[in-house]
Amino acid sequence: MSHELINLTLPTVIREIENALNEYPEHPYQSAFSIHELRQQLIAHILSQIPNRYAVEGLQESTQKPKALDSSPIKERLYMETVVHGSILHILRQNADSLSDRFSLNSKSPTL
Repeated sequence: MSHELINLTLPTVIREIENALNEYPEHPYQSAFSIHELRQQLIAHILSQIPNRYAVEGLQESTQKPKALDSSPIKERLYMETVVHGSILHILRQNADSLSDRFSLNSKSPTL
């Protein structure tokens, strides 16, 4: 029987990114992170900043309950939101030159 490692944190990160980006204006935030490469950079940056939880698909579940985490769900959620917002700004700053070039090329209109 094969086993597959599943990152249980990834869907939460993706959901939090969507929620956070909805709070920002479309340009440049939502436009920038509609670019696949930047979205992947953002996800990777966030995942590197937070604890990740994994499961192994194909293994029988233990009859014991998982150990409780040290922090509360509210504390974890607030930390996740802080990391997501900080990471959005970090990735934008890191890619500012290329985004500026990309958006200025897209917004140039012919002059008369």
